[in-house]
Amino acid sequence: MVESKFVLIGAGLPRTGTLSTRVALEKLLKGKVHHMTYVIGGRKELEQHWRKALNGQASTEDWRTAMQDFSGGVDFPISIFYKELMVAFPDAKVLLNVRDPEKWYESVKNTIYFVRSIKTSWPVTWFNALTRLGANDDLVQDITCYPLASTGIGMFNAFAAGREAAVQFYKDHVAEVKSHVPSDRLLVWEVKDGWQPLCSFLNYPVPDEPFPRLNDSSSMVAQGKRTLATAWIMVVFLPLGMALGSWKYKLTSWKHLASLAGGYAMAAGLARTYVLSYYKKHPKT
Repeated sequence: MVESKFVLIGAGLPRTGTLSTRVALEKLLKGKVHHMTYVIGGRKELEQHWRKALNGQASTEDWRTAMQDFSGGVDFPISIFYKELMVAFPDAKVLLNVRDPEKWYESVKNTIYFVRSIKTSWPVTWFNALTRLGANDDLVQDITCYPLASTGIGMFNAFAAGREAAVQFYKDHVAEVKSHVPSDRLLVWEVKDGWQPLCSFLNYPVPDEPFPRLNDSSSMVAQGKRTLATAWIMVVFLPLGMALGSWKYKLTSWKHLASLAGGYAMAAGLARTYVLSYYKKHPKT
């Protein structure tokens, strides 16, 4: 077998500094590092692989093919399948991002769990269908609710059960990774520890620059609120206003109705562009 360039498997849960870790690893490894953003971004071949993995149908060779363009991976869904990746890449080391469990709970609740609650609620579901936004929302939902072997439930299912269940979910996952991965292959690490432990673990020199510190919490929440407000306008207020205007001014001819439909389609396109412009400015959220 040709030596793989996939050298780092992230077993840490989301919101444990995985975004900063991804940026740091890409500097060290000089290659792409998989992160949940690749799932959200909608790469077709990766979507097919993750569907296969969720269905328990991904072979060792499938994992090697899917990760062939990456030097490593962190965050979900990589950390869900860290055991399968350890088999596919026996020389890869395992990085377990950790943080205080209570702070982790608050971070997830106020960011990705908050945003997912918006995206799975009405009228956002209708807005996404109308504008073809959120094409991978079902996949993201399935990943975040996928039962981990260590806990028997998915992360968002644990959050739906409350604080105690969510914190226990975190603790169970961390404990399982520590017990499953050989100590010489594992680094338990917090982002506040910086470059030194990470570079020593991977046998790389310490970069002559500060460790990246990225916090996407505020932009993630703003993104969710922006999408929700736009959905209400497009699904509720604009159609209602158009209907009332047509009734008041008796715009009931086919010509007028066609013009209204064309105007609404144009507005939907502008709304899509408006939401996407925020995604492009904040691609890592």
